[in-house]
Amino acid sequence: MRYFAITLCGLFVLASFVIPKLKDIKINPNLTVSLPKNFVVMPDDAIAMKYPAPRKPLAAYTSPDGQIDFVASERTSTFQGADLAVLKEFYKASITSRYSEVKFIQEEIKTLNKRNFIVFEFTSSLRDEGRKTNKLAPIRKYTIIQYTMVNDKLMVFTFNAPIDLQEAWKVTANKIMQSIKISDPS
Repeated sequence: MRYFAITLCGLFVLASFVIPKLKDIKINPNLTVSLPKNFVVMPDDAIAMKYPAPRKPLAAYTSPDGQIDFVASERTSTFQGADLAVLKEFYKASITSRYSEVKFIQEEIKTLNKRNFIVFEFTSSLRDEGRKTNKLAPIRKYTIIQYTMVNDKLMVFTFNAPIDLQEAWKVTANKIMQSIKISDPS
């Protein structure tokens, strides 16, 4: 009976999650993405805390409660679009070295909106292994990262959610990531 109640509660939570309506966001003249209507621009202090990097991302959006994020960034690169297979292996190694545990859901090169992307969808766990006492609970996330080349730039798109929201957000996360449209700069 106890397991039935737990299962019923879990189903109720999933059934109560409504897939959010998406709206097109123009990040710059050459880049658009469809995000949930209630997502807001992430404040600079939140970007600095959650995504520290030498350069600020092109765009960072978050859910009203700050748990779900979408980030778009770019970096100068010496690689070309034909190098995606090499980059895929490099970034897979980078992802697996960054976390204590990674389980890949998908890892492939896909054509989305007439552009090739490296796509990684995975769950991760980062354990507090630096302390001998008072170990913190692991940070567990559901993530989709996509990489593509635009001229001499590597474009990186990331969707992050806590792992306990994975099932509720999986369909929407994939719709968001598949909605990315990039036109080549003139």
